[in-house]
Amino acid sequence: MKVLAEVQEDRVGERIVLAESAAGTRIALTRQPGFATSAAHVGVRFGSNDLRFLGSARGPVEVPTGSAHFLEHKLFEGRDEKVFDRFARLGADFNGGTSFALTTYHFQTASHFEEALEVLLDFVQHPRITPERVEKEKGIIEQEVRMYEDHPGYRGFFLLHRALYALHPVRVPPGGSVADVHRTTAGDLQACFDAFYQPSRLRLALAGDFDPERVLARVEALLDPADRGPCGTRIPIEEPPLPAASRLVDHFRITRPHAYLGWRDARGTGLGLPLLRRRLTTALALEMLFDPSSETHEDLYLRGIVDDSFHASVSADADWSHVICAGETEDPERFFQELRSAAERFAAQGPAESDFARVLKAAWGRVVTGAQTPDALAGSILHDLLDELHPFAVLDLLAGLRATDVAERARELFLPERCAEALLLPDA
Repeated sequence: MKVLAEVQEDRVGERIVLAESAAGTRIALTRQPGFATSAAHVGVRFGSNDLRFLGSARGPVEVPTGSAHFLEHKLFEGRDEKVFDRFARLGADFNGGTSFALTTYHFQTASHFEEALEVLLDFVQHPRITPERVEKEKGIIEQEVRMYEDHPGYRGFFLLHRALYALHPVRVPPGGSVADVHRTTAGDLQACFDAFYQPSRLRLALAGDFDPERVLARVEALLDPADRGPCGTRIPIEEPPLPAASRLVDHFRITRPHAYLGWRDARGTGLGLPLLRRRLTTALALEMLFDPSSETHEDLYLRGIVDDSFHASVSADADWSHVICAGETEDPERFFQELRSAAERFAAQGPAESDFARVLKAAWGRVVTGAQTPDALAGSILHDLLDELHPFAVLDLLAGLRATDVAERARELFLPERCAEALLLPDA
């Protein structure tokens, strides 16, 4: 195990050891004396958007939608015993998840940390994927996909995604479609595993009251010594620069219309600091504009444009980024018009310095307080590693941001031609 650096991060009161295994696994370890629990988070930069990739001499590979999520299920199954059962015997709380860009697995425990770490690094490296096991799982995954499809917020969210994007896989939920679940084969999942679950692609973050040297030595022994073959490379999507549709409409079992308004960027930024900067400046702009503490939100609320169902969020990764505002309303046309106007005014006028200072302090506080436990700290650092960032790079970026940076971001994003709408109406 090669130690790359030891970082004393005084702003959060932690010392982080950055290391790399012989096979290239990047590891971040933080000792937190006095905590009763320890945590480990492991992940790969492979998610539901990775549908076409180069991963072997056979040439391009194309897999069904939902393949990353399906593979997560297969890893949970373990080779001879379900992974959840193995962790339960050790008293460890375990879970995992698949997003558009990542798949992660994590546990926390008050005892048997090294034994649980062995389970974690075993099942993510040594699954058993067979046609019989894949067929057996399809009914379970179909039920999960249909459960999400029965949620109006989920339906409306992806209706807007289809308005914002013409080709990008972010249009499709991470679970995929029911039809694609049933056409997924063991060969598809094995191709995904072989391409992306390589030692050099794994990222691991550990936090707790343990002996760092002992744990690093244990990790090295548990990791495979080398990649099994070529690593996967996702084939880029040439997404048109403007939204696919100005508005999409669907019907659902609801009592009031659900309105969704979004703005998207023409292209992504790649990973690292450019992505972090886009995420952060966008989030700050959105908070100053539509957070319940903002003057704009108060005005919209008092005039009945939005109610307690209203929410706004940002989503961004290497090759996509957008913001979504959503809420229930009796007057969707007015909802869309007022929110568009508010965004355009904010882009034209820029934020007040006092508002910027307020949201900046709040963002700083969320980062620091959000990493106070071993589990939260390990999860935060894992995402930094997967995004090719130094741990807590967000604090450096926050320290250098100015109101003009957020104003520039708002002018770049909140353009009429970058906007799309989705409307979910009650069944007739």
